[in-house]
Amino acid sequence: MTGETEDSGADPHDRGVVANATWDEAFPPSRDTMLAGEVILWQPSRKRGYRFNLDPVLLAGFAPPAKHVLDLGAGVGVVGILMLAYNRAQQVTAVEIQEELATLARQNGRENNVAERFEVIHVDLRRAVVPKVDAVVFNPPYFKLGEGRPSSDLGRSIARQERCATLADFVATASRAVLPGGSVSAIIRMARADELCELLRQRFMGVVRLRDVVARKGEAAAHVLIEARAGVVIQSDAKPQREEPLIVHVGEGRDYSDEVAALLEERKWHRDALKGIDGP
Repeated sequence: MTGETEDSGADPHDRGVVANATWDEAFPPSRDTMLAGEVILWQPSRKRGYRFNLDPVLLAGFAPPAKHVLDLGAGVGVVGILMLAYNRAQQVTAVEIQEELATLARQNGRENNVAERFEVIHVDLRRAVVPKVDAVVFNPPYFKLGEGRPSSDLGRSIARQERCATLADFVATASRAVLPGGSVSAIIRMARADELCELLRQRFMGVVRLRDVVARKGEAAAHVLIEARAGVVIQSDAKPQREEPLIVHVGEGRDYSDEVAALLEERKWHRDALKGIDGP
């Protein structure tokens, strides 16, 4: 996936407009790359607005392959763009409430030459008219409103705290969109894992797979990846499949594990992921 470098001058979402229309000129968005430069990701300035972390990358690698993926609270579209790059999705619809992030997400679709397969909807997910899909993904705010360290930056605050949508809202919208047998995948703080599992159960989406995310081998998990299936009823005494923990770093330094490095730098092991996918 290689991005176009020339501004057309006609499209309202081209690079020139993105860089100047909605941002303070002192804090223009940055143009970053992943997968050895094959994926281009525009995101807010380091000094203003929410910038993505490793969570959406891990979620993109965890979510099962699907034909049509709905990404709720998509930000600049990292999960969807990467699922397309990994050949884990054929079509992505991204829902984002922050206009600035939605604008950058559209630009990311254009620069990675996937705009026809990557639709961005600027809307509150609670009121979104969502398509019927075979997979939903979301990376919700870490904290309930009033919890966690507050941020004076509104964009960061919306991304980190439930200022616009609660965890229950994410699950409710996912339940409206996902087809029977389809998947709902999320990454969440371990402290809220039971809450999410219960919300999914209440909407008749049974948790079938869990994977703890640990900074280093032997450490306690701070986050967990969760996959549920629509219409799957889990018996009270049954336990979902718990995979081996996903280890982020090796050794005492900041070097990534082979698995995480592959998600960030390579994609060969994903190229056949969609073979035989017929939907739920």
